[in-house]
Amino acid sequence: MYGLIHNSLRDMMRTHLGDDEWAVIMQTAGLSEKDFLSLKSYDDSVVLSLLGVTHARTGRSIDDLLYDFGWHFIKRTAFAHYAGVLNMHGETLWELLGNLNHMHDRIASSFPDYRPPSFQLLTTEENSYELIYASSRQGLTAFVRGLLDGLADYYSVVIEVTVVEETLTDQGQLTRFRLTTPETK
Repeated sequence: MYGLIHNSLRDMMRTHLGDDEWAVIMQTAGLSEKDFLSLKSYDDSVVLSLLGVTHARTGRSIDDLLYDFGWHFIKRTAFAHYAGVLNMHGETLWELLGNLNHMHDRIASSFPDYRPPSFQLLTTEENSYELIYASSRQGLTAFVRGLLDGLADYYSVVIEVTVVEETLTDQGQLTRFRLTTPETK
């Protein structure tokens, strides 16, 4: 993962836990500020260490922390710093979700060794969609749920996100989400 992700996680932790607790988490995880250069690629273990230490110190589950981080990433990082890129790929939630692969292709030109996930948006019935998420990483389903809820909030769309299927393999993971709006209930 890139330092950009680390910076967003740091912002979330400092916002919710305070600077002193963040310093303890960093020290316990054996990390320093050199692990937070935005355009540098780091092993996924850096984020996992931070989440593991935070879980141990707060008792919050890793999935809850990942969900909150997904939400925070959208609300405080993505739209605060990259709104132009996001808005260019969709004026509505559904347009953006349908164009995520194009957006990640564009982002890849700025980040060497970038390994983006892929997404496929399918309409299953009126006001109901299936989003297929595939990644070379495992264990980020809760993060993606937070991203989706954050995006829905940004676009002022009420959705319910349900995990239909999650498959972990040696190559990563595939998760199928069902996205429904209130009209389908």
